[in-house]
Amino acid sequence: MKIQVNSDKTISVDANLTRLIEGETKRVLNRFEAKLTRVEIHLSDIDNKKAGRADKRCLIEVRPAGDKPLTASANAATTEAALGEALGKMQRSLTTFFGRKGRPAAEVSAPVPPATKSTASKTPVTAKKKSPAKKPTKLSPRGPKKKAIFQARRKNQPSR
Repeated sequence: MKIQVNSDKTISVDANLTRLIEGETKRVLNRFEAKLTRVEIHLSDIDNKKAGRADKRCLIEVRPAGDKPLTASANAATTEAALGEALGKMQRSLTTFFGRKGRPAAEVSAPVPPATKSTASKTPVTAKKKSPAKKPTKLSPRGPKKKAIFQARRKNQPSR
């Protein structure tokens, strides 16, 4: 997993800030390290050196191997706080992304609890026969009367 830090001209990225960002990113996204090729972190100052609330922005772009990139962003008063919020959002997003991707469709449906021995021995299970499925009619799904009405309308329309 390669970590790349980018910033705009208002935020100076020195060795200490880079080390902090890389350490925090590795700590939070550690369990996804084998599945990610690159993590890009974009830092910016929203209102260009003016003081105010929540003026630092952190955008994180993560590239999973063989898939489209995922992004998460956050605004905060400091760069470190914005980074922490964005990493938390990205961690939740990756958990959902890889969780959905890794499970087959059978596991997504509601699981059926296994029968215990005590309940299975008391009540015998008998197989019920299902009634045969109705054969689909060749008529309109709305019924024979509606089909006749639609056919009559079609005949009465002037041809072009």
